[in-house]
Amino acid sequence: MKKVLIGLANYSRFNKDGLNRLLEHGFEVIENPHGRPYTYEELLEAVGDVDAVIADSERWDEGAFRAAPKLKVIARYGTGMDTVDVEAAKRHGVIVTNCPGLNAPTVAEQAISLLLSIARSIPQLNADARQGKWTRTIFHEIGGKTIGILGFGAIGQTVAKKLSGFEAKFIAYDKFPNLEAAKALNVEMAGFEDVLKNSDYISIHLPNLPDTYHIINDETIAKMKDGVYIVNSARGALVDEKAMAGALTSGKVAGFASDVFEVEPIEENNPLFKLPNYICTPHIAGESYENHQKTGLATATVITDVFEGKEPKNRRA
Repeated sequence: MKKVLIGLANYSRFNKDGLNRLLEHGFEVIENPHGRPYTYEELLEAVGDVDAVIADSERWDEGAFRAAPKLKVIARYGTGMDTVDVEAAKRHGVIVTNCPGLNAPTVAEQAISLLLSIARSIPQLNADARQGKWTRTIFHEIGGKTIGILGFGAIGQTVAKKLSGFEAKFIAYDKFPNLEAAKALNVEMAGFEDVLKNSDYISIHLPNLPDTYHIINDETIAKMKDGVYIVNSARGALVDEKAMAGALTSGKVAGFASDVFEVEPIEENNPLFKLPNYICTPHIAGESYENHQKTGLATATVITDVFEGKEPKNRRA
């Protein structure tokens, strides 16, 4: 019986279609028992005799592949490939796939929720009201303002589509711009610095690559409008958190909201946690019932296809 290791927690609870497909095809399913991503040490201990993996955010590098000599395929449960060393996978003959676009609706909804919450101070006002405080404040409307989208792939495009009813202007940067999608969504493609300089709100959807590490830093923040609002639902490494804390303290950035962190799980001493104009969620943007159903089945299908000799979808290695 082939063994499939599941990297994400609560798999059987939220991925019944995917689980049933694996069981019906005769696989033994080994679920993550920790309620969080595997640590590297836990992963090394767990993979010695596994044939396939549905990967969450655990790290797959040369050492992990050496620890899993029977491994034939990793189906990444999501889009980002920054936790999988694709070249190492190729050296070890391991097929790697991902699920581009499947989580776009739910991640876009989370990004928009964070944007509205920080721009309207909803968490703070909620906390104040519960304490009997009748806090008065005033906001800017989104209508008529400029929303900048950094990264115009499936998620960035979905953000623009879902926010279109707010009657804002949209500008976007992408290394490989999709001009057809931009035209259809009434989005103006622009250079990276142009988006920084001209946006009242910025939503980050860039991939985590060496050239995007800390792409939001002291220098790039200085080029932004005073009082800009920023949302990061992509990867924590894109934002220099110390630089962001300084900008929030000075008022250069009016508010920052994130679903992701440089270090995950989060560290309690993160300087952002001391600031009232910062809000966060614990990397749960993709956690919708609908996304789990789609992605669970897609990744399970990759596993069964590989062992039936079929070419899997979205192969990266």
